Amino acid sequence: MSLTGTAFFVLCVALVPVAVALTLLAWNRVPGPPAARISARLGMVVLGQAAAVLAVLVWVNNSYGLYESWSDLMGNNGQVQLGAAPGRDSGQGTQVTAASLERLNFSPAKGGALKTTATGPLSHITGTIEVWLPPQYKDPAYRDTRFPVVELLPGYPGSPGAWFGAMGAGHELTALIEAHKAAPMILVAPKMNVLGTVDPGCADLPHGSRTSTWLGVDVPNLIAGNFRVLPGPHHWGIMGYSAGAYCAANLALHHPRQFHAVVSLSGYNAPESRLVTRDPMLARANDPYLELRDSRRQPDVVFLMAGSYQDSDTVYAAKALLSTLHHPGTSRLLTIARGGHNTQVWKEMLPTAMVWLSQQTAGR
Repeated sequence: MSLTGTAFFVLCVALVPVAVALTLLAWNRVPGPPAARISARLGMVVLGQAAAVLAVLVWVNNSYGLYESWSDLMGNNGQVQLGAAPGRDSGQGTQVTAASLERLNFSPAKGGALKTTATGPLSHITGTIEVWLPPQYKDPAYRDTRFPVVELLPGYPGSPGAWFGAMGAGHELTALIEAHKAAPMILVAPKMNVLGTVDPGCADLPHGSRTSTWLGVDVPNLIAGNFRVLPGPHHWGIMGYSAGAYCAANLALHHPRQFHAVVSLSGYNAPESRLVTRDPMLARANDPYLELRDSRRQPDVVFLMAGSYQDSDTVYAAKALLSTLHHPGTSRLLTIARGGHNTQVWKEMLPTAMVWLSQQTAGR
């Protein structure tokens, strides 16, 4: 039974009245001495409370996209090949032949998205990828049209489905397209947390998972091999919230030939994963603020950095990163007055972010 499936959620909800009914029926029928009866009654109360808590936890997980499968929850979902980590994308070793690209088979997912499981030819990471296609993609009038792409990254823990479930990215973009505020774009949400309950830090780890290669090279190549997409970084953007926001900025700096536009929703600038921070050189190489501050020739990347003043560290981080840019260009700061570090805040930021991304990716 699927962790995020309707059947499991209904079962969890049904357990609550069943537990309450059994408690009421058995309360005065427990045999034995007083101590045994009290213990049994306490057990029934705890069972009822546990059923209620389980139902709430399942609802929260389904709403916020924290874990998408049992293996995800148990932390054994990452399938990786160990290997030395490459440096910054130099354009070498990042190309794959058409024959090596997987022809992906998709099934329907939440929010009008399509879902598949794929293995990266270079990273050897196996993970889910969800793709949302704009209404124009299947319109005969657009049969020869190629579309810009925005890669979407969740927080930690988090799953790709959160973007099309709790965040409602597909519905939001559809409304913006209909209002002529944004151009049709393909949205791609790949699995970011490839090590389950261990944060991979969106980095290529020495002798470990090559998450940066998976997200920055393999996923774009797989999407380009299966959909009509516009080539070149000026037609590709990347957006994330929380840990995914940090990851979006870090990936764009490591793969500037793939991504031009970055949106950081309540992000931070320095790595937090222990797999990254325990190695000072690796941590330094995956710190977007330091990378930009110390770079003589910054990559051609623009940023929309967003934060909430009630989540003040995110505003500070956004301003700090923007302050390092030699040529800000169309980079912008987006702030809101109220709201903490949660989905409602990121949903409030989403329309502005998508309009900005459309302006960056659809114009050339």
